[in-house]
Amino acid sequence: MPQKMKKLIFFIIALAAGLFFFFLYIGSINHNKVSYGVSVAGTNISGSNYETAKNKIKDLADQKEKQTIEIKYEDKKWLVLPQILGISIEEKMTAETVYLVGHGKNIFIALVQQIDSFIRGRNIGFIFSLDDKKFSNFIQENLSESEKPAINATLKYDKGTDDFLLVRAQEGQVFDRDNFKEQLDEYLSSADPKPIELKKITDNPVLTEDKNNTARNKAKSLISLAPYLLKNSGQNWQIDKQIILDWLDFIPSINQSGTMTAVISETDIKDFLSQLAPSINKQPINAKLMAQDGKIVAFDLSQQGLELQIDESAKKISEQIETGQKEIYLVVLIVEPEISAQTIDTLGLNSLLGIGSSSYAGSPSNRIHNISVGSAKLNGILVKPGQEFSFVENIGEIEAEQGYLPELVIKNNKTIPEYGGGLCQISTTLFRAAVNAGLKITERFPHAFPVKYYNPQGFDATIYPPHPDLRFLNDTPNNILLQPKIRGTQITFEIYGTKDGRQVKVIGPAILESNTDGSMKTVLYQEVWREGIMERRDTFRSNYRSPALYPVQRNPLE
Repeated sequence: MPQKMKKLIFFIIALAAGLFFFFLYIGSINHNKVSYGVSVAGTNISGSNYETAKNKIKDLADQKEKQTIEIKYEDKKWLVLPQILGISIEEKMTAETVYLVGHGKNIFIALVQQIDSFIRGRNIGFIFSLDDKKFSNFIQENLSESEKPAINATLKYDKGTDDFLLVRAQEGQVFDRDNFKEQLDEYLSSADPKPIELKKITDNPVLTEDKNNTARNKAKSLISLAPYLLKNSGQNWQIDKQIILDWLDFIPSINQSGTMTAVISETDIKDFLSQLAPSINKQPINAKLMAQDGKIVAFDLSQQGLELQIDESAKKISEQIETGQKEIYLVVLIVEPEISAQTIDTLGLNSLLGIGSSSYAGSPSNRIHNISVGSAKLNGILVKPGQEFSFVENIGEIEAEQGYLPELVIKNNKTIPEYGGGLCQISTTLFRAAVNAGLKITERFPHAFPVKYYNPQGFDATIYPPHPDLRFLNDTPNNILLQPKIRGTQITFEIYGTKDGRQVKVIGPAILESNTDGSMKTVLYQEVWREGIMERRDTFRSNYRSPALYPVQRNPLE
């Protein structure tokens, strides 16, 4: 074999071996890592595994989102944060794109990408989304006079001729959104970006004519059939010609490019129906429940509610007016109450969980009256599992309009008459029932001084809207029902629900300190046990001051 041939063969073998080891080296340094030479917005992140690269990209994106973008137009300049323009960097998508360089399914293409990145380097910009509405807001706030969108051709009703006349289209000038995005892409790809210069383009109208008077004839037909009638269960609303004119819209025709068709705008109908809705909508009323002979029954039946379906009704009205339908029934949904005679058995009210009682013997007539009125408002209250009950929220307004009479309350270091005096008899009794039922008490305050109606002292709960309040959590697996009962001058609260295996121990109240001036300190414990293990122990301390510090003001309530 000639010497030259041997040298050529040796050179080819050496070159092949060199390339093999080079490819092997490239593959090894890029294994499970961002390909060597890859950068994001000018920052090299090659050699990182996916998670590390993702964290680096997040840090870079955070920095980028804090940097202002310089925008120019003619002699004006703005420095704007990316979020103001509606720019949102997609960190995860950017990380996936970066990692995919040299790691695709096609091994040959992946190797070519790795070699290209190794030799020439590859810079990848952030992948981002742009909220066009925010960009338009920026233009509106800063350059509204510089942008004049095209005006579409339309039809305008002429009252004198009772006809529609064509208003011709006009070209406009707007800022080029696509060019802005291209420059923005370059901006987010560079470590040292150049200012973005806004450029204008011609904005051509979409609608230019009404070929064959198609839209005009349809619009005339629609108004000629007015008035239309909207109906719902004995309620009627007349839609006259003017309303139809307000609802008319002229949009591009699907069949003929550049021309228009007349439609009844669902958006305008929705605005109309939103004003109509309050006269149709009716909240469902839950049944009021009570225990009778050990069984929960409805003593005040439920009522169905109504809800106008605005979107569905608007679509129906638009379609039926366009097809010449004169009478149109609104789409109204019947809303079933959560609690009805039919759903009682699903509520889980099968056990008596706790009882609380107190006596208000010797109370004045106004106090007795207020206790009767207030307890009736809480009769049949249902508390859902996980829901926090608030006495103040459920009792509502406490004024003469709600049927209350003036009676003594503790307020501003005095005992004075106010509407609803005596309601603390109810809150105290409910507090006792909730404690005995093992419910979690989340807010309770004792009275300022010992009150004779709340013996034993230390087991009371005062309320005065908005605070103090009595609040407790239904931490049982099902609904609970509150039922007050009044017999003579004794009020009792019963709490029904589902037993969940808890045992309740109420310890006290114990008097810790009792003084000759009537002041005292007490303590009460609520323990919740399950299978011999104590789950929770709550302590209720009461520090009562002397009644002498709260003189009675007997002036009539003003």
